[in-house]
Amino acid sequence: MVVGVTASVFESAVIIGIFTGTIYAMMALGIVASFRINRVVNLGIPGIAVFGATIYFQMSNVWGAPVLVALLGGLVVGGVVGALLGFCNLKMSAWPRGFVMIFTLTVSLFLFGWSDKILPPIQVSPASPFGDSGGFKVALTFVSNHQIGTFITCILVTLLMGWVVTKSRIGVYVRAIYDDGDSAATLGIPLGYFVVGVWAVAGVLAALAGILVSPRVTLDPYLILFVSIWALAGSILGGLESFGIAFVGSILVGLSQGILGGGLIHLGPGLENLGAIAVVAIAVFYAGVKRRDLAHIQT
Repeated sequence: MVVGVTASVFESAVIIGIFTGTIYAMMALGIVASFRINRVVNLGIPGIAVFGATIYFQMSNVWGAPVLVALLGGLVVGGVVGALLGFCNLKMSAWPRGFVMIFTLTVSLFLFGWSDKILPPIQVSPASPFGDSGGFKVALTFVSNHQIGTFITCILVTLLMGWVVTKSRIGVYVRAIYDDGDSAATLGIPLGYFVVGVWAVAGVLAALAGILVSPRVTLDPYLILFVSIWALAGSILGGLESFGIAFVGSILVGLSQGILGGGLIHLGPGLENLGAIAVVAIAVFYAGVKRRDLAHIQT
């Protein structure tokens, strides 16, 4: 273990950590969105992310569609799959939530297999919606336009979702269903429409995450599944309820990996992930202890 590095190395590690955390945050937003309506951890998110990115790749790289058209196609497919999952959740409302969570995991595995059948037998990276060239250098790290675009998109989506939950009438209905679905139904709130709609939004967010993540990590289902595990850790920091804390938590995960891997402390190859896991475990434990305080943060 080596402690103490130059300022430029540390700055580069922080920059890498922030942009790595942004990748996790994109995935975490979809997890929070689906949980915010009926308290089910949606493990279908990584599958939708991979499938949405696969559609985007197929339309843009294989069929030659414009990037914006391919982007829209991937998001629409993600929304449709998310809505179908939401409809299935309605039919499974009497099931234990753990069983429903496992069902969403099987959907992910199915979408992984379907995507693997569509994709060529080599690793591929879709074209970035923000362009494959351009950027600038900060300290020792080159920051691409794709990283900047992903970071800004993630912030905008986080702010938008936070505003919808806290300020809009839709957010009032979503919070009412989340707190007590039966009581919300007796008040005339269309429970079914909102559950399907929110899960559709979660599907769109998942597809967007896959499209923005895959140019960085390649379009590999297992790599994106690994990303989703870190995203789940980040979202848990907010009790799976807060978009803002999920974003911050995901950035914390990325910073932990960046700093422990190449910045302030060199733990050695592979050990930075163990260090990051320890940091996340401590943070999640703290979040659990402070659960009453986090429960009031509805962002």
